[in-house]
Amino acid sequence: EHKRPQHVQLNPFAKMPGFQDGDLVLFESRAIAKYILRKYGGTAGLDLLGENSGIEELAMVDMWTEVEAQQYYPAISPVVFECIIIPFIIPGGGAAPNQTVVDESLERLRGVLGIYEARLEKSRYLAGDSISFADLNHIPFTFYFMTTPYAKVFDDYPKVKAWWEMLMGRGPRCRGSASICLRSLS
Repeated sequence: EHKRPQHVQLNPFAKMPGFQDGDLVLFESRAIAKYILRKYGGTAGLDLLGENSGIEELAMVDMWTEVEAQQYYPAISPVVFECIIIPFIIPGGGAAPNQTVVDESLERLRGVLGIYEARLEKSRYLAGDSISFADLNHIPFTFYFMTTPYAKVFDDYPKVKAWWEMLMGRGPRCRGSASICLRSLS
């Protein structure tokens, strides 16, 4: 589907995602999310990007968003791919996870989680004491990681585990509608 001409018009790399709002076309998930937050987040009273909180808060949101993209995601995603995605897409369930890839990724993840633990000793959320876009970016792959046999890695990082549980504790409020979900974040 993502290789079809109509999708390539939305994403010239023929990858997911692709997004169009009027004449605007975006094709990177974080850019899409930021656009939606800027366009609609204010109507819900949200400042998830830190733009209304001052330059320092904005910088912290930007930094921890980059940390997620450049450090956390590369450490956690191979475990999710090996344990969930590859077995799902390969007919017949595919081969067993490549344990070398899993072990190397877990070691890298432990290093990242150690840094997160130190950060979360100083603040409730990654970018400060309010939930932000930086925190929300961690949800997709962490959610799936927590369904793998390796979820217990988080047990060694009590502040990180508490942060994750706090993020997931917001979930049930989001089941009704997008506006309820947005209000639950404020």
